[in-house]
Amino acid sequence: MKVSKVFFFLAAIGTTVYLFRNSISRLVINVPLLRKWGIRLAMNIPYIRNKMIGSMFK
Repeated sequence: MKVSKVFFFLAAIGTTVYLFRNSISRLVINVPLLRKWGIRLAMNIPYIRNKMIGSMFK
C-alpha cells in the first residue's frame, strides 16, 4: 500500500513538472539567484560540463 502511494506521489510531481516545464524554465532564467544555482547544478554533471567546455574552447 505504501509503495503505491509513493509511486502515485512521484508520478504526480513528474506530471506537474512536465506540464509546467516552460513556466519553470522561464522562472529559473529570469531570477538571477535561481539561474546561478541552475548553472552550478548543470556544471556538476560531467556530460553537460564536457559539452559546454568543449564548445567554448574549440
